[in-house]
Amino acid sequence: MKRKFLFGVGIAALVAAAPLAVSTPVFASLQQAGEAIAQQLLQPEVKLVMGAEKQVTVEENGETKSSWEKLEGNVTVLPGDVLRYTVESSNEGELAAKNLVITQPIPEALEFKLGSDEGNSSAVTTYSIDNGESFVAEPMVEVKNADGTLQLNPDGTVKMEPAPAEAYTHVKWAFNEDLESSVVVDVSLEATVK
Repeated sequence: MKRKFLFGVGIAALVAAAPLAVSTPVFASLQQAGEAIAQQLLQPEVKLVMGAEKQVTVEENGETKSSWEKLEGNVTVLPGDVLRYTVESSNEGELAAKNLVITQPIPEALEFKLGSDEGNSSAVTTYSIDNGESFVAEPMVEVKNADGTLQLNPDGTVKMEPAPAEAYTHVKWAFNEDLESSVVVDVSLEATVK
């Protein structure tokens, strides 16, 4: 008998509390939560796909022509081979992706080909020579004498020169425009096997 009574009291307490749970503040909170969940679901969804190709040259009728051969699986590359890395970015979400940045490291076994990088016209390209710590449009290095000391300008400042290709460690593309839903952009760079 006691069990049935306690069960009945529990149901009565739930029925008595139900009118309080449907008050306006709770309803407003549920509506706000629903909007927050909907906004979370409607996010940009950027998918990045990287591909690699090797430059192949052939002789045809006394002319040297070059083309790109897609690299798949385990492949062998030799010193002097030129590789092109492409990153395809697509927004598969419902909302535009803002402030898209693609950073591509250059493996140590490769040497970046200066001027070979390509990007969308809305992307600003910068480079790193310090393993991605900082990025600038034109990396510069200090000029050293044969004995390792720094060369100085007449005004006493350290003489600087453009960084050599072997110093480059990363390329970064920062997009000025939003990547709208269903839009695809490509960036690429070329490097030579050391």
